[in-house]
Amino acid sequence: MHKTFLAFLVLATLLPAQGCGNRFWEDTKRATGKTYNYVFDTAPTARAFHDQAAVPIEEINLRAANVLYANVGKYELSSKAPVYAKRFENGDDPEDTAIFGTVVMEQVVDRLVQRGMVITGGDPRPTDYFLPQGIDPEKYAKPPMGSLEHLPPRAAMLSGAYVIGDNFIYVSAKITRLDDRAVISAHTWTIPITDNVRQLLPQLRMDDGLEPTVKTTFN
Repeated sequence: MHKTFLAFLVLATLLPAQGCGNRFWEDTKRATGKTYNYVFDTAPTARAFHDQAAVPIEEINLRAANVLYANVGKYELSSKAPVYAKRFENGDDPEDTAIFGTVVMEQVVDRLVQRGMVITGGDPRPTDYFLPQGIDPEKYAKPPMGSLEHLPPRAAMLSGAYVIGDNFIYVSAKITRLDDRAVISAHTWTIPITDNVRQLLPQLRMDDGLEPTVKTTFN
């Protein structure tokens, strides 16, 4: 009877230990894998790009427009102010006529219109570059009745630029008040270079020598 009890006791001791051993081995494998990737720099470098590339370019630009709108201060521009828009330029080549700059500008403009801005077509009028005649500039800083809506509106311009990188296009935009050249809102964002984006940029459609976005060798 004593032998049977001792055998049962040994089995009861070994079974939990075996479970702990298996769990320890699984935890060790996970930790070892992470450490190996960190030390030898073999972790994938393209994950962030692919995560962002899954987002449509329109959604990225609409989010950027939301930020531009939110950054306009209470006393910087009235809701009736005419806002003109310029095609976004290639920062490295202002003569570049790729449709990409127009597409980004139009998508940003669409959202600004939805938010209530008065986007105005054509070029600014000569009078847009000056304060309304007979209006004290101090009134715009401290408007009567606490709102700019009781004063003549001041015009502004939406403009932007982009720079093409290896995997991303870096875009910047600003809204500038015309009479004093004050930048009243600005924002920067990135757009991943996907197949759809390449179709909007002729210089990328001609680029056949693509480099892998994941390291394949260890230096």
